[in-house]
Amino acid sequence: MIGALPIGTLPDEPNFKAAIFCSLPSDGYSSWQNAGRDAWKAKTTALWPALAPFVNQITDPDQMTMAQYSLGTLKCLYNNRLVHIGDAAHCASPQLGQGANMALLDELALSRALASHPIAQALPAYARARGLHTKIYQAMSWAFTPMYQSNSKILPILRDRVLFPVSQIPPMPHILTSLVCGTMVSPMQRL
Repeated sequence: MIGALPIGTLPDEPNFKAAIFCSLPSDGYSSWQNAGRDAWKAKTTALWPALAPFVNQITDPDQMTMAQYSLGTLKCLYNNRLVHIGDAAHCASPQLGQGANMALLDELALSRALASHPIAQALPAYARARGLHTKIYQAMSWAFTPMYQSNSKILPILRDRVLFPVSQIPPMPHILTSLVCGTMVSPMQRL
């Protein structure tokens, strides 16, 4: 998987920037480094020619950072001086594209909890409010990541030949929209 994520502008620079990302197996990083930047650029632009203007700005492999993803949730999202939200509270693979959404929902739940409860009750209320939604999205991330990132020969066929056609049949488009919007289950239950 490869992509470009718009990230805005840098201070005192008028041109918009984008972050480039590409997925590799966790044991494939050294092979990527050994093959060299030019081999990566050629392969990337062959897969997605429109990405060339972005990829061509990568002049040094050190401009890329290896990130590894795992699933996990902190046992307690807060203490008396710190509250965790977003990936700091519950990390998952980025395959569903929900990282920013989850962080924004965490912030909204935290602000609502703080507005309606004294702080000693607000922090546990925030954690309870986000619990079910977070667990469901992490379960979906766990289930769908192998469809996109694995060495399986069967899962991509299942994804492309079964799941994709099914995704086009009503009411699946509505269900998938709800999934991506983060509204498939209540994002702030019990708050």
